[in-house]
Amino acid sequence: MRSGDYGPVLVLAGEHQGEVGYYDDDDDGPDAIVYLGEPFMSDYVRLPRDTLEKIDARSLELERWKRAYPWLVKYVGVP
Repeated sequence: MRSGDYGPVLVLAGEHQGEVGYYDDDDDGPDAIVYLGEPFMSDYVRLPRDTLEKIDARSLELERWKRAYPWLVKYVGVP
């Protein structure tokens, strides 16, 4: 996974293996900042980018968040 390739991801290894999250930002090192629930509302985790796979899927939590905060979706540019 490349730095800055934000969007839905599948976690391939580690404690959160098999979970779908939203890759939102980059850490200073090799880690990605991934929300496993609603963006900005749930806690995020730092995961190595090489344990993430970009997927073409929608997270139910993300869709709920987008409907609840359409102004914020537009402001931060969440697809």
